[in-house]
Amino acid sequence: RLISQSAFTSLLLIQTEPLQQDGFAPQLCCVCVCVYSPVYNACLLSLQVKPSDATLTQQVPEILFPWRSVVVRGDGTLRRVKRDWVIPPINVPENSRGQFPEDLVRIRSDRDKNRMLRYSVTGPGADQPPNGIFIINPISGQLSVTKPLDREHISNFHLRAHAVDLNGNQVENPIDIVINVIDQNDNRPEFTHTIFNGSVPEGSKPGSFVMTVTAVDKDDPKTANGMLRYKILSQNPQSPSSNMFTINNKTGDIITVAAGLDREVFTQYTLIIQATDMEGNPTYGLSNTATTVIRITDVNDNPPEFTTDTFFGEVHENRVNVIVANLTVTDKDQPHTPAWSAVYRIIDGDSTGRFSIPTDPTTNEGLLTVVKPVDFELTRSFMLTVEAVNEVPLARGIHLPRQSTATVSVRILDINESPEFSPNPKPIKLEEGLPAGSLLTTFTAQDPDRFMRQTMYDPANWLEIDPVNGRISTIAILDRESPYVKNNLYNVTFMASDNGIPPASGTGTLQMYLLDINDNAPHVFPPEVEMCEKPDPNAVNITASDPDLTPNSQQLNWGYLTL
Repeated sequence: RLISQSAFTSLLLIQTEPLQQDGFAPQLCCVCVCVYSPVYNACLLSLQVKPSDATLTQQVPEILFPWRSVVVRGDGTLRRVKRDWVIPPINVPENSRGQFPEDLVRIRSDRDKNRMLRYSVTGPGADQPPNGIFIINPISGQLSVTKPLDREHISNFHLRAHAVDLNGNQVENPIDIVINVIDQNDNRPEFTHTIFNGSVPEGSKPGSFVMTVTAVDKDDPKTANGMLRYKILSQNPQSPSSNMFTINNKTGDIITVAAGLDREVFTQYTLIIQATDMEGNPTYGLSNTATTVIRITDVNDNPPEFTTDTFFGEVHENRVNVIVANLTVTDKDQPHTPAWSAVYRIIDGDSTGRFSIPTDPTTNEGLLTVVKPVDFELTRSFMLTVEAVNEVPLARGIHLPRQSTATVSVRILDINESPEFSPNPKPIKLEEGLPAGSLLTTFTAQDPDRFMRQTMYDPANWLEIDPVNGRISTIAILDRESPYVKNNLYNVTFMASDNGIPPASGTGTLQMYLLDINDNAPHVFPPEVEMCEKPDPNAVNITASDPDLTPNSQQLNWGYLTL
């Protein structure tokens, strides 16, 4: 009788009628069970129990060629069904430990009732590399596998089944046989790296992405055998919390779960990550581990702080490009990064811009340097207020503390500067012939340090100078016609020297422009003339000269002496 029927399979149970003999109980002669597919038009599984069997015994599935079938059209006529030998995929678990060859399925044609047939299979795994994995009994059509299969090597096989008579004539069209290798959980997850390296900025908020770890499993990813789950086994160091990170068990994404990451406390964290297949089942799943090193990157959350409130330095006056003081700071951020490198600036005490503070890139010190001369006689000291900041701004919420400013006391040292005459040279204009004791002018040298004594070099010895107040007087009559006067100018060199250690001196020149006066009588030339006879042309030429300048030398009277 028909138990059930669908578009795919039917279960047909055929039982003989019970027999009664001589009043005895009914005897079961035979029970046949057939799994039938109207789509394939074949019996896919047959079971039978003989009276001698204690229980039902399952046999190898049997595939029959399509029966000769007809269907009734709407007009009542009959139509023959096309004969197609269609076999559903055969599933074979990998890594089977059964005895080989292991039977898979029996292939039969319904034409073997009236003739002898021979069966064969072709394709990769049969008569093509890898050869000999599948064999078929040519008489019975029993298809078998000869050794364990490995899905990770070959996941399925495509064979073709053939049925011929003893003369080699094809009696059925070749059909395709698909053998799927069913996955078993025989591979552990493998991480793509032994050590994963990632980073996250210090101070990151919970929920910040860090990195992704990845493992692969050679088993079928569509089954639990290849479905992985991740978890963190350990964290080192376990501070400030033992659970600073969490991992998405499906994607392997690692994120922060707690606040308090501080590079200045811990520069990195090491996590042991486990990947387990069977969707993370701890009992049946296979596992593997990898190491994750998370480096905590620096942000500028520590401002530079001066090591003392006040620094001291000194410099000699008039010096430039001289380092006055080394300003030292501490910064907990990562050395030699913009968050660590300090920038110094003077915020008070240097209105004239005489100092600058470049940074030593190695030590991070501020080098207070004089860039414009300072004058001891004007300013004996400077009191500077300096500030230190980083090359990059501080992180949000971080403010400069009081220790980010400091005071620098700079003392200016005196040096023995040379006296200076001003103006130099000093011109004066006066008439020659001034009598001795005449006061001409005052010519003094100025020394920023202290008053200096002065001397002079007077070639004609005409002058004297008061060594204290610099007053210049004549001690002889000035004569423009003196050989020491050139182009009416008489130069006198003065020197001022101090009593410093070592002493310093300076020189100045007094230029005296002498105006001419008529202080010289003409001179006749020649002064004497001797004549012994009458000259030719009866006369002698007598001339006169005057060292004075015009007009004092004009209108000289001279003439001819005539005999």
